[in-house]
Amino acid sequence: MLSNTFSDTFLELTDSLSKYRRAELKSSTGANIIEDLYVDPLGKDLILKSMMKNNTTLLLGRKGTGKSTIINRFQHEVRKTKDKLSLYVDVKALFEQTKKSDLSIQNVDIGLSNQSKEKLNLYAFFIEKIINELKKEIKKGVFQNKLVSFFSSNGITKEEFELELNQLFESVKKPLYRDTTASQQISQSTSSKQNTAKNNTIGFKLSNDSANLSGQMAESNQCEDIDSNEMVKVLSRFFDIIGFMDDLKALLQRIPINNVFICLDDMSEIDKDSMEVFTDFIVGPLNNLSDEYFKFKISLYPGRDFLPSIDRQKVKTYPLDYYDLYSLGSVDKAEESAIKYTKRLIEARFDYYFKNKKLSEFFDVSSSFSMGDFYKLLFQVSSNVPRIMGKILEIALQKTNSLEKKITKRIIQESARQHYKNDIEYILTKSEYIEYKSYDESFEQYHLLELLKRIIEKANANKRQIGASPAKIFEAYTTNTAPSNYLHVSEGMEEVLKTLEFNFFITKYSQQKDKDGENISIFSLNYGLCMDHNIIFDDKSDRKFRIERVFDYNKVIADWMKSSKELICSKCGEVYDIEKKAIFIEHNFPCQKCQGEVLLRPIINHEHKEIIERNVQIPPKEYEVLNTLKNKPDLTATDLGDELDRSYQSIGYSTGKSSKLTNFELIKRAKKGKRPYFSISDDGKLFLNGEYKNKTDT
Repeated sequence: MLSNTFSDTFLELTDSLSKYRRAELKSSTGANIIEDLYVDPLGKDLILKSMMKNNTTLLLGRKGTGKSTIINRFQHEVRKTKDKLSLYVDVKALFEQTKKSDLSIQNVDIGLSNQSKEKLNLYAFFIEKIINELKKEIKKGVFQNKLVSFFSSNGITKEEFELELNQLFESVKKPLYRDTTASQQISQSTSSKQNTAKNNTIGFKLSNDSANLSGQMAESNQCEDIDSNEMVKVLSRFFDIIGFMDDLKALLQRIPINNVFICLDDMSEIDKDSMEVFTDFIVGPLNNLSDEYFKFKISLYPGRDFLPSIDRQKVKTYPLDYYDLYSLGSVDKAEESAIKYTKRLIEARFDYYFKNKKLSEFFDVSSSFSMGDFYKLLFQVSSNVPRIMGKILEIALQKTNSLEKKITKRIIQESARQHYKNDIEYILTKSEYIEYKSYDESFEQYHLLELLKRIIEKANANKRQIGASPAKIFEAYTTNTAPSNYLHVSEGMEEVLKTLEFNFFITKYSQQKDKDGENISIFSLNYGLCMDHNIIFDDKSDRKFRIERVFDYNKVIADWMKSSKELICSKCGEVYDIEKKAIFIEHNFPCQKCQGEVLLRPIINHEHKEIIERNVQIPPKEYEVLNTLKNKPDLTATDLGDELDRSYQSIGYSTGKSSKLTNFELIKRAKKGKRPYFSISDDGKLFLNGEYKNKTDT
């Protein structure tokens, strides 16, 4: 049995893995420990060394795969240099702040639809926030490191630099008056049915509190939406990004700064249109037109890496999900490389937090289950995601009663099951209590749950089939021991599974050829899900076993598609056979009846619709908060942000006076000192259990 002190230290260790850190990893004394804890996914710090090169780098990975940790480690290294500067921008947090700001439009006669005017205001305010954030980051980077000693020797004082910097950042936000009275052509597009608007006079008034758009229209009394490209053209009349870039570069070179790296974190969290405008208006020009002076380090989610103005052939991309990362070397060695990373990660943490302790003092190591087996198990339960590994080890700490006994294989397995129940399952199983943007989005979740149920049902049937099969490859198994966690689909069907994969219900395991020589994508079910549904997780990882026809899920998914999606004309409501999806969706073929746009949308289940309509619903981000407080009471906004990969400002919006969590009294707020702490209320517990009754309805 280890002491309470070791239990507290073990909790610090799990926190260092599981909690999202926007700032540097620090010890209890405030010292920066990122160098001590950083473990490069490729070993020998290969990703870090690549990040240090003067190029734009993309880090792609699901939540918790270590994107922000790599950026933090990179920034720490850049700060050691004398001629480089790294700037950090939390794109998601700034965009959320922008959406919550009070934006106003002074004049409606501008030739744009209300929706386009709202977007234009939003983008203008968002860009102003980005610009202000860059200014703060430059000041922090320049004045808080060794660079400050260079001012006097390079012909510019600290005061002169700050004055010129402030003037430069103010000038970029001034309208270009020579352009605002010019005739602006918004091109006509047949596909989007945009109209031409001429002789517009448009102006911005930007301040710290709001962004106001004013203007008048000389011709054309129709107001239409404009696309992202046209939005960028309009915005370019109010922010001189190219001139700003050139002047900023000239000023920084006087210090001298020879390279500026701009780190964009959580960029995938903003919507596609906003990302397109942001990259085309700011990222593209700075990256492409600055003679290699400004370069970006960007963290993105797989499948949400939409960067239209960046030439992907000229940037270095690192996928951090283990199969995508390690299969680049050898498909056969992907799992082996992932387990080695798990081993290095765990050993580095224990070496730092428990310098003189052996891992066998924490884990129940025996001749039948070695420490190597524990590394493999930790890889399997976490899909090699550090954050999930930390959360599972934290649950394991509770199950050992604060290390009164050692962590066993069974404890890790049960902890994986609890993590699945706590943090993953609700995303689909509680969708009727979550307020989505539209019925379509709500039914997407409903149908995905139906797909998951079918997958689980087949996995259990596969276990029975394998156990009863006379085939030689299955001879070692019974109906109680047969592994059935695998599923494989054709490459063309892989896209259908992306949402389940993104939310960790499944994880890509390998890419192989099936028995007919066709390329297939092989996935594994979440380990905790397998534990919860009595599905055996394969320990042997046999390539031949994984491609058996019993694991072919193509028919399951095809049948689900027919029952969950419909091809329908948005104009006349004509329904087409789902088999014609490629014609209408991929080739943009119009409706044969009315030439309207044919969409693929989820089929409305009227029984589920009735359930949605009679339930109290709360926004997804508020549900996240409530679900977290179910397991961990008395958390501050910062604590909740660490748990949920969100800024404390974002948590503030979810728990503020206008939130449904507050209005329906689903949370409790108590001040301890000057800080508010949040807990789930009795009504909140009833809500999560599906038993809450809105008091205003009684």
